[in-house]
Amino acid sequence: MGWIYDGVSDAEHEGYSIGVLAGGVIPTYATGGQWFEMEFHDGWWSTGHGPKEPEMAEPAWLLPACVCGWRGERAEYNAHAEAEARAQWDAHMDEVTVYLLTVARAAESLVDLLEVARKAGEFDDRPLAVIKALRVTQAHISSQINAAVGAARAQELSWELIGDALGVTRQTAHERYRGAEAVPAQPR
Repeated sequence: MGWIYDGVSDAEHEGYSIGVLAGGVIPTYATGGQWFEMEFHDGWWSTGHGPKEPEMAEPAWLLPACVCGWRGERAEYNAHAEAEARAQWDAHMDEVTVYLLTVARAAESLVDLLEVARKAGEFDDRPLAVIKALRVTQAHISSQINAAVGAARAQELSWELIGDALGVTRQTAHERYRGAEAVPAQPR
């Protein structure tokens, strides 16, 4: 089990360290026809199926990572490396939490406003105006999702991770968004 952050689903955000060998190689393992990076926990290499004694050299660095696809900066492997990797992941989660709360509050406000308008009779008084307003809102949200998918693809995140974020299968995500250009949302 990796690092868990209170209040955020571990299905979306669970942190862990990846051991990186001196040559920059990240040890991997295969299962079910897929390759996975080996996690490094408390001095042990792990395939996620319990600790196993490593049959390889000690890592040169630890790379903090999250199941959402985020990667931090390499921490030179020493007595403090795991704490440093965890601190980077905690900072990532602080940013995620603030962002998720901001977006969630904005979405809740919009839903609340729509519910107030519906209860006030605006859906009945002006149904076509409401439909047009919702269509425009939906188009804006869709364009933002396309930009976010493009940013995820620019970071070479898998369709499986993108599908999980969208709440659909990787195949559905690919079918819907394969045309999204794989570029950062904000050029640096």
